[in-house]
Amino acid sequence: MTKRITVLSQETANQIAAGEVVERPASIVKEMVENAIDAGATDIRVELEGGGCRSITVTDNGSGIERDDVALVFERHATSKISRMEDIYTTGSFGFRGEAMPSIASVAKVEMLTRRADDLEGTKAVVQAGFTEGITPAGTPAGTQIRVTDIFANVPARRKFLKTEATEQGACLDAVTRIALARPEVRFTVTADGREVFAAPAAKDIEQRVGMVMGSDFRDHSLAVYGGKGNASLRGFISTPSLTRSNSRGIYLFVNSRFIRDSSITHALLSAYRQVIEPRRYPAAVLFVDLPGDEVDINVHPAKLEVRFKNPQEIYSLISKTAAQGLAGASLPGTPADSFAYRLEPRETASASSGYWRPKERPSRESVPHGLYSLQNLERAVNSDVLPHVSERQQPSFTADREDISRQEASFGGLAYLGQFAGTYLVFGGSDGLVMIDQHAAHERIILERLKASGAQQTASQPLLVPEVVTVTPGQVALLEEALPLLDGLGLELEIFGRDAVALKAMPACLPHIPAREIVSDLADQLQDGNLSRSLRERKEKILASLACRAAVKARSALSPEEVAALCRDLEATPFNTTCPHGRPVSVRFSLSEIKRMFKRK
Repeated sequence: MTKRITVLSQETANQIAAGEVVERPASIVKEMVENAIDAGATDIRVELEGGGCRSITVTDNGSGIERDDVALVFERHATSKISRMEDIYTTGSFGFRGEAMPSIASVAKVEMLTRRADDLEGTKAVVQAGFTEGITPAGTPAGTQIRVTDIFANVPARRKFLKTEATEQGACLDAVTRIALARPEVRFTVTADGREVFAAPAAKDIEQRVGMVMGSDFRDHSLAVYGGKGNASLRGFISTPSLTRSNSRGIYLFVNSRFIRDSSITHALLSAYRQVIEPRRYPAAVLFVDLPGDEVDINVHPAKLEVRFKNPQEIYSLISKTAAQGLAGASLPGTPADSFAYRLEPRETASASSGYWRPKERPSRESVPHGLYSLQNLERAVNSDVLPHVSERQQPSFTADREDISRQEASFGGLAYLGQFAGTYLVFGGSDGLVMIDQHAAHERIILERLKASGAQQTASQPLLVPEVVTVTPGQVALLEEALPLLDGLGLELEIFGRDAVALKAMPACLPHIPAREIVSDLADQLQDGNLSRSLRERKEKILASLACRAAVKARSALSPEEVAALCRDLEATPFNTTCPHGRPVSVRFSLSEIKRMFKRK
C-alpha cells in the first residue's frame, strides 16, 4: 500500500535542515565566529566547556544588532547580506543565506546579548529548540555575546555521534585556526574550561599571522610562493621537502579568504611534491587564491566548505606550477637558504615554550646512512640494561656487527642475493626463479612486530638526554593530552609544554632514532584518524604502524650486503612477513617457468 504524502512540520523541517549546517560543536563555533567577523568585530573570544559539548560562548566587539531585528536573527533565510540571487557572486561576507543561527537554535538553547554602540541599552533573546522564549532589554557591552547550551538535547540520535570531549575541542580549535589564518586583523582567544588554549593577537599582515598560528616548525621550513594566471592570483607558503605530514590535515586552502576543501587543488599541490617527498607523505601549506566573485560559486555546499570554479583547470595549473617553481628554487645547489626561504616572523607574544633551550636542527634522515644496525645495537643495550641516547649525528657504524653477519651470506628463502634494483628492491635468485623484496615494506613489518611483542607488557622506553620540544596546533595538544596514558604504555613519554607545544622525553627502545618533529606530528594525525576506531587495540596498532613506517629504511636507500643479510635474517624470523603494516606485499616471486614464458621459451 502506497503511503500518503504529507508535509513535514516546521520543527522537523528545521531539525533536518540544521543537520546540513550543524554537524558537531565545531560547526557552531565556525558559524558564530564568522558571523562576528561579518559584524566587523576585531576582538573575538570563544569559551568552550566540555570541549564544546556542554556549552559554547562567543563574544565579539562587532556592530551589534538592532532590537527590532533580533527576532529575525532566528528566522530562516532572514539576512542583510543579499536580496537577490546575483548578490551571492559579489558578497564578501562569510554568511549570506540566514541559515546558521536558525539551524543552531533548532538543536540547542541559545541566549544572545547584543547592543549597538549608539544604543543606551542592549537586548537579550532566549531561543530553545527553535522556539523564542523571550526578547527583553538588558545591560551589556557594545557588541554581541551568544551562549549555546543543551546542544543536540532534542536530537539525541545526533548526540550519540559526538566523539570524546578532547576530540570535539580539537575540532573547535581547528575551526578557529582556519578562520584566524585568513583574518590577521582580528584578535582571537579561545579558552577551554577556563584555561586559555589558543591566542592570536592582531597581526599586521597574513605573513605575521601564519607565523603565529602555524608554529616554529612550519615557520622555519617554509617557502613563500606567489603566482598569477588569468584573473586568479595565488600567494601563500608551502613547506620544504624536509617537513612532511602523514595526512593532508596540514594543508589549508582559502578562496577569497574563505577556507575550503577541494580535492583538485590538493592534488595540484601534491603533484608538485611527487618527486621530492616520500610516498604517502604530505606537505604542509597555507595557500590563498583570489579571483573575481563571478568566477567561483560559493553556494554549492550547506557549510560553504566546497566551491565550484568557472575555470578549474586554470586554478589547477596555477597552483601546481607555482608550487613546483618554489620547490625548484629551493633545491638549487649552492643557493643560500635565506635567498629563497621566506622566514616567517616569530610570534609577538611569548609562547609557553619560549626560553626553553632548543638543540639545533638535526640533518634530515635522508642525509644519514640508513641501515638495520640500530635494531641489533639497541636490543643489546636493552638486554644489558643500558639505554644510551643515540642521535642521528652519533649513530654507531655498522662495522661492529659486520664480523658476525659476514659469516652468513645474504640470502632469502634459499635464494642467493644478486643485488639491489632502483635503490629499493632486493633481488634474489636461484635455480627455481627470482624473488624481489621491498626493503621498506620488509623493515616496516620487522619493526612493527617487535613493537607489538614488546607491547605485550610495557614497552621498554629509551629516555632522551635532552627532551625535544615540538610545536603543534592547539587542537593537537588537546588530543595528545588525552592520549598520554595510551602513549606512555607504548614507550612514548610526552609532556604538554604550554598551549602550542609538547616535549618528547622518551621513545621506544627498539626503534632507531626518528626526528621528534616527525614522531609528534604523526602521532597527532593518527590520534585524529584513530577516533574512528572503536577499540583501544585498533588505535594502538595504528600508532605502532605509523612509528614503524617512519623508522623503517626508506626507498632509494643503498644497503650494504651485510645490511641485506641482517634484513633477510630478521624478516624470516618475523610473523606475518608476507605484507607490510599497510597491506602491501613484502616480496614478489617469479618462477623459472614464468620467466621462460616471458621469453617464449619452452
